[in-house]
Amino acid sequence: MINVSCNTNRYEYEIRALVMGFYPGEELSYNIDEIYEQTELHGEASVRILIRLEDYDINVIIASNNTDTKIADKCVEIIGSKMYRDVLKKVLYRALSAHLKRELEWGTLTGVRPTKLPMKMLMDGCNADEAIAYMMQEYYCTFNKASLCTTVAATELRILNDIQFEKGYSIYIGIPFCPTVCTYCSFSSTPVSGIPGAESLMEDYVTALEKECKSVRDIYPDKSITSIYIGGGTPTALNETQLARLMDIVRENFPVDTVWEYTVEAGRPDSINEEKLRILKSGGVTRISVNPQTMKQDTLNSIGRKHTVEETVEAFKLARSLGFDNINMDLIAGLQGETVEDFEKTLEYIDELQPDSFTVHSLVVKRASMYRQQKEQLKNEADSADKAKDADSESAGVVDRMLTKAADYAVSSEYFPYYMYRQKNKAGLGDNPVLENVGYSKQGKEGIYNILIMEEKQTIIALGAGASSKIVTKNNDDDNDYRIERVANVKNIREYINRIDEMIERKKR
Repeated sequence: MINVSCNTNRYEYEIRALVMGFYPGEELSYNIDEIYEQTELHGEASVRILIRLEDYDINVIIASNNTDTKIADKCVEIIGSKMYRDVLKKVLYRALSAHLKRELEWGTLTGVRPTKLPMKMLMDGCNADEAIAYMMQEYYCTFNKASLCTTVAATELRILNDIQFEKGYSIYIGIPFCPTVCTYCSFSSTPVSGIPGAESLMEDYVTALEKECKSVRDIYPDKSITSIYIGGGTPTALNETQLARLMDIVRENFPVDTVWEYTVEAGRPDSINEEKLRILKSGGVTRISVNPQTMKQDTLNSIGRKHTVEETVEAFKLARSLGFDNINMDLIAGLQGETVEDFEKTLEYIDELQPDSFTVHSLVVKRASMYRQQKEQLKNEADSADKAKDADSESAGVVDRMLTKAADYAVSSEYFPYYMYRQKNKAGLGDNPVLENVGYSKQGKEGIYNILIMEEKQTIIALGAGASSKIVTKNNDDDNDYRIERVANVKNIREYINRIDEMIERKKR
């Protein structure tokens, strides 16, 4: 138990995120406490962190095992300012780093979109070396992470300029159905297998989507549509008739032949067949995903993926034979029980199939997932060294080594990092700090929508249950100054269907 005591909750979010970076997997309590010097450990606490924030003074004490670390600093900005927050994070980071005698690769950065920092610098005229040096000096990033982040930002900026993002907007359509729900998934998704009335529910859902699509087709008459992305869930969980109807709805309401990119996240190999792929092709889809997550059969079985490794290969080759020349594959690093060697085997399949892009996600266990419950149960049952090892595949930096293997393979095979983000480990599980998810692609095969959703520089109109639109508006003539307003649809599928007129009215307002 990590006990944090501070005299204010003003910066609780930033403090929690940074402390959990150094103590992943630990429980954390945050208390408002005016007492600063009292460092005794209480209850189950193994570490006590005391933070005292005054207008211009920041003080941190860390106490554990009769060892205290004290760090103090001054700030030229009064409490409440952005500069004060940044100085606080640096002071807390230095204290934690000195106390534990280690560093975090991402330094003080705790947000999900670290590319925004070098992106702004590049747009302001700085070069890559200056951006890297700034991230290392101001945020304590390692050279490798600062370099990765800056490389991605430069690629994103080039693509954003090429597609003239400021003149367009994008469309997202969510299909919240899957053949089965993977144990690690925390998205709002309904399994169609074994659920009474699933076919009727999907029919009603597509009908509601049609109404919402019609309502927004002329929402920005002075802008063009940059990209269309149909995600989920698993869009190909729809049957052939429903999928064909969805393709017709999209074509009737949006100019699919003139967009820069039209993606359908086919996803699960067990939801893909030749007829569905032909429907997507004739519907104008230019990019699809065939997502194995892993090529180890035992892992697929344990996470609830009802398909085989061979079916993944067959689905990919079938898509290629039908003319799809932009296929992505998603992988997950850190699945329970997998070793670095297992991950290397998955990369061997990637090398054999040669997708146009692949994305490596570092597993983050969310509270809403079955995977978390399974993992906690395994840890509780671990009564031998072997079981303890199996209970946590993330130990000893396994995930980090997997990400390094993926990066090394990408370089050797001429895949380039083109987008990245970091997730929040809200569950507080895992023995690694939250690492990054990186998309690699062949030149010219980058996922445009992925860049747009990460950089938040273009409006995305999101349709479907649980979909959240982002309305992006410039505050002034500064290209880096944007205001973002979110308009969310209800998550429950039946509620979405029954309240579709209300969802439409929200967008109009």
